[in-house]
Amino acid sequence: MDAAWIKEPGKITDSLYFLGTHQNCLYLLKGRDAIIIGGGMSWIAPRLQEQFAVIGLAPEKIKYLVILHSHFDHCGAVPYLKRKFPHIQILASAYAAKVLAKDKVVESISLANKRMIDSLGLQHEYDQLNLQFDGIKVDHVITEKDTLDLGDDIDIHFMEVPGHSQCSIAVYVPKLKALFPSDAAPAPVGGVARLTCSSPQYDLSLYKESLTKLASYEIDICAFEHYGVVTGNQAEMVIQNGLRETDEFEELVVRLYRQLGDIDETVEAVAAATSKKNKFDFLSNDMWSNVTRAGVRSALRHAKILD
Repeated sequence: MDAAWIKEPGKITDSLYFLGTHQNCLYLLKGRDAIIIGGGMSWIAPRLQEQFAVIGLAPEKIKYLVILHSHFDHCGAVPYLKRKFPHIQILASAYAAKVLAKDKVVESISLANKRMIDSLGLQHEYDQLNLQFDGIKVDHVITEKDTLDLGDDIDIHFMEVPGHSQCSIAVYVPKLKALFPSDAAPAPVGGVARLTCSSPQYDLSLYKESLTKLASYEIDICAFEHYGVVTGNQAEMVIQNGLRETDEFEELVVRLYRQLGDIDETVEAVAAATSKKNKFDFLSNDMWSNVTRAGVRSALRHAKILD
């Protein structure tokens, strides 16, 4: 497969379709049966409506949806998709299922997704398509080394990749040599050479271990949930570059903390240094500050500066 950075939705192979938008990506993988990989945000639903119509796959063929982690920008469209395809079975890790069962989490995810709907002026679409986030019931819990056979030699291997979050899982499809790392790896905001900042919100040590695990796979397609798909020899390179990016993130945090000597000032400085690079327009300043704070504390714990 020729090396490329595929930034916009469309057909990747006969078995794989990139759905959603450049910033908020989902995937449709099909054998005899099909699975939606990722849960996106509710504001992309109008695009999903158009994309499913173009693909023209019989709805009953889409039997599964897997949530790769439970953050609001990776599961916000799931209730809409469940209403559109009532028969689909929702898959997620045990910890994601536990988190998504909490009323406060449901409320938080709902507010974050509605905020984006309002900012984009999509109230009509919100009402028309019923885009309310009203919770997710996980039908099947995924654990390390679980597999799923979609038929036509398309089988899925699941792996646990904690670090970005406690609930993170990834998908590998051997026939396509396709990896779906979600946010367990920095995404290609500017191609393979310029990635989003590493985001070890839960645990930087586990984040690096998970990235190392991902780097052990033979990859021709690396399909992210932000900023599209990297193919060919660049697909393995983007994961290797993610390991380098993670080291650079830790070095940045440690250097700024030693200069400033204060967590709050360090968070502010790191947030300023990384926000323009990441281009996450769906994150408010407060959200980005919270994300940065978690990553800063994780990096300082890994460097044994904080307990």
